[in-house]
Amino acid sequence: MTTTVPEFRPPPGSEAKLEPAGWSEADSAGFQPLDADPVRPTSLVRWAFYLSIFSIPFTHLYLPGTGERVGVLRLVQVLLLSAMLARPRVCLRLVPAALLWFLSYAALRIVWGLWLSPTMSASWWPSSREFLELLIPWLWLMFNVLQFPETPRGGLWALALGCALCALCHVAGIGVNVVDDGLGDRSSVFGLNANEIGITYATAAVTLLGLWMLRPQTLIGRLAIFPLIGLLGLAMAKTGSRTAVLTLSIGVLVLLLFGQALGSKARRLASLALIGAVLAVVLWQIPTVLERFEEINPHNLGYENPRARMAPVLWEMFLRSPIYGSGPDHYEFELTRRAMPYLIRQQKTIASHNLLLLLLVETGGIGLALFALGLGSALVAAWRARRRPCGPLPLALLLPLAIGGATVCNPSHHLVFWVAMAYALAGVA
Repeated sequence: MTTTVPEFRPPPGSEAKLEPAGWSEADSAGFQPLDADPVRPTSLVRWAFYLSIFSIPFTHLYLPGTGERVGVLRLVQVLLLSAMLARPRVCLRLVPAALLWFLSYAALRIVWGLWLSPTMSASWWPSSREFLELLIPWLWLMFNVLQFPETPRGGLWALALGCALCALCHVAGIGVNVVDDGLGDRSSVFGLNANEIGITYATAAVTLLGLWMLRPQTLIGRLAIFPLIGLLGLAMAKTGSRTAVLTLSIGVLVLLLFGQALGSKARRLASLALIGAVLAVVLWQIPTVLERFEEINPHNLGYENPRARMAPVLWEMFLRSPIYGSGPDHYEFELTRRAMPYLIRQQKTIASHNLLLLLLVETGGIGLALFALGLGSALVAAWRARRRPCGPLPLALLLPLAIGGATVCNPSHHLVFWVAMAYALAGVA
């Protein structure tokens, strides 16, 4: 026997009264679906992110008469601060472990400077302050903004287009300054160091190749990539930077070896052939880099080579104080006097062209450990990210700079180094 339950019919006009207790019209007006994400980067955050990357080659441009106080770099800092204050839940919500290691290293460098080399504060304080005011906060913001799917590709294009514009000015002779170091016909642009801008060009070229392997979404993007790579190669050759050639070679090799997810083997080999053809033409037309490589011969690898003279001096200085180091920038006069004494007569000093030895000499084993833990975290993340949709591009951006830092350059104050770090850390976040 079944019992029929009468159908309940609410009285007319009572439907609007079926909300839970305490519900108001204001709550109904502000209701959003459960799948809506209120934490999204605003236009200010996105443009601060894109412009900060786009402006990397132009950070040494200042308004005349301001004493290098008002310029592109200051504008970037204002944009980053505005983005952080306007949208802290987007820009600051996640803290990667590498950030804490780099922050610890910056604090140690300041403490060691006050303790071991207080008389050199005018030299080491600006570079230490750069870590706290720009590099570490920028890494923090980039890491968080890169979590959103629309920003990684846009940031890569911002880097490529900014460097391409700088390369166009370099080739056209706009803002160019000749590098008078007796090492060949070299030039830089917009006040940057020739090696730094050369490495920046090389990183941008690797970025463009990675974007091509990631299959650009538009026809213009697919057609523009290799002309832009050719332009960057032309400007890179003008810098005469051997480190830039090393960076580009390692980056391309990483993309080709680990780029199975980015394209077929034929596609990767075709990209290698095109890159090689472009660079061969560039180096044939501007042989500055080839001339500098000719300086490296079996008779010039020992004490006759300036770079070779620097390494044993730095190592000897490290052995004097292997735990604490000698303090930031305290090594430069002795290094110059022993490795390149003719510069002392010109009232010039030289810095270490090796990040590994620089960390050992300035902050000892403690400083090296802190910096290495941060960089190591990023390299591990880049290695793990090679099987993600981003493929090996984060590894191709960061690994060449890490290898260069251990051998022939100091990329710790190169802005592209921190961009590569952010992409590596965000690749598996």
